[in-house]
Amino acid sequence: MKHTISMLFSKSKIVLVALILFILGLSAGFLFSFPEMKVKQKIISAIETQGHIIVDQGEIKMGFLAIEGSDFLIRPEKPLWPPISIDSFSITPQWLTLLSKNPGVRLDMQLFGGTLWADMSRDGTLSAAASQLNLGLLLPKEQAIKVSGQLEKMTLASVVPLGKTTESLVALTLKGVNVTGNSDLPLSLNLGDVAINGTGRGRSFKIMTLRADKGDLQINGKGSLLLGRNMASTQVNMKIEMRPEDQIDPMLIDLLTLGSRQTPNGSYELKLSGALSELLFK
Repeated sequence: MKHTISMLFSKSKIVLVALILFILGLSAGFLFSFPEMKVKQKIISAIETQGHIIVDQGEIKMGFLAIEGSDFLIRPEKPLWPPISIDSFSITPQWLTLLSKNPGVRLDMQLFGGTLWADMSRDGTLSAAASQLNLGLLLPKEQAIKVSGQLEKMTLASVVPLGKTTESLVALTLKGVNVTGNSDLPLSLNLGDVAINGTGRGRSFKIMTLRADKGDLQINGKGSLLLGRNMASTQVNMKIEMRPEDQIDPMLIDLLTLGSRQTPNGSYELKLSGALSELLFK
């Protein structure tokens, strides 16, 4: 149970960060290299350099008012997250900004059964959002658990690269989340609807609210996240309270007692701390 919940949230965040890195690389490559981009390979090179990724496949079409791509497969330079398949994308200028000192671009993307868009300006200002992403496609297939549901909405406002005083806002809404164990642990956990809201300053983020309802558990949590270069250097400190609903599997109750403390009101308190790759449960 404790590993299931932490893996779901941590791996979802990693893949979303990977998508944002792709957006930044793609947008920055277009924004700063556009005058010299006369061939498709230069666009691919800019994406790889700025986003610190490798493009295994993809088709690019250059138009007068936009750059369009389809059937892209990207992966990181280091194995920090699984390959990501992108159905299609388009990049267009933010026309009203072209004559200003801070021009920007708009990226629209189709992937994981949903959409993702981002606006980025030369000064690094970034606004991004995603909707209707299939969690079953978002998370890697080889993991020990299977996840179904939908990332209904994600919003992000920040400046890249992150400076010491950079202010960030992030919000996630997931619907109908269900987690199923493998053959060695044939349990199913219905998390229902999940909402996460956080703020950041530099690389330090506060998770102001983490809530889940309409499932087997009512979950409330908050904590902090210090971003590192990878999962091993990213530090997490979370406090989560879980209250079982009447329909929960009794075996899940037994698992709750193993890694958490039962409170007088009947809920279970779980503390997570340490590196994201090796969380400690208290």
